[in-house]
Amino acid sequence: MREVVRQAVVLAGGLGTRLGRLTEKQPKPLLPVGGRPFIEWLLDNLARQGVSNIVLAIGHQADAFKEWLARLESPLQIETFIESEPLGTGGALPLLRGQLEQSFFVLNGDTLFDASLRRLAKTLRESGTLAAVALRSMPDTARYGRVRLDGSKLVGFVEKSAEKSESGAGIINGGIYALRREVIDRLGTPSSIETELLPALVSERALSGVVDEGFFIDIGLPETYRQAQTSVPAWWREKLASAEASGP
Repeated sequence: MREVVRQAVVLAGGLGTRLGRLTEKQPKPLLPVGGRPFIEWLLDNLARQGVSNIVLAIGHQADAFKEWLARLESPLQIETFIESEPLGTGGALPLLRGQLEQSFFVLNGDTLFDASLRRLAKTLRESGTLAAVALRSMPDTARYGRVRLDGSKLVGFVEKSAEKSESGAGIINGGIYALRREVIDRLGTPSSIETELLPALVSERALSGVVDEGFFIDIGLPETYRQAQTSVPAWWREKLASAEASGP
């Protein structure tokens, strides 16, 4: 029987300091984009792709998330995990082990990447690796981690803190991961998926990736947040129009 991945952990505990005053009273994933909280676009896209169970990892301004969830109407089953202190991108996962399914997705609450989750799960299943990453080609990788592929295996991973030599066109880490549950035994609390787990898996050739050219934006900078106000609703209208055109 083919394994179907229905669970996603959404990381939404960051401080959002690069957005300045915008995030003083509201966490970054709840900032309005196109007339609704940004995270709602992300959740709608997860539901559209067959995800049904969300674990929302929050910490900073957790009460704002609780108030938003009390008003939210969604077909998704959403549970919250509150970090009492910053745990990094990987630190919550060991504490969630009992709630996690055999395979699950992890993604950031401030980034919308319309990658095919079905393809990502298939890559994880067929590659025999412990984790798979959704990748995106970009005209300039200076803001992001650049990766190097050998077939479907990642053989090089350089994060955004690297030297300027890693700028220019290339393939980046799109920030969506499909993980096997056993891989979280390698993570501490706190810990980082990007700087601790992924490089270790690369060294073991236990990390696969799939390049996807779907819509991509993160709202971590003032300029990208402004761009999102029009680009995100336009992307969603295009998705709905395409679905209607294809019929039932």
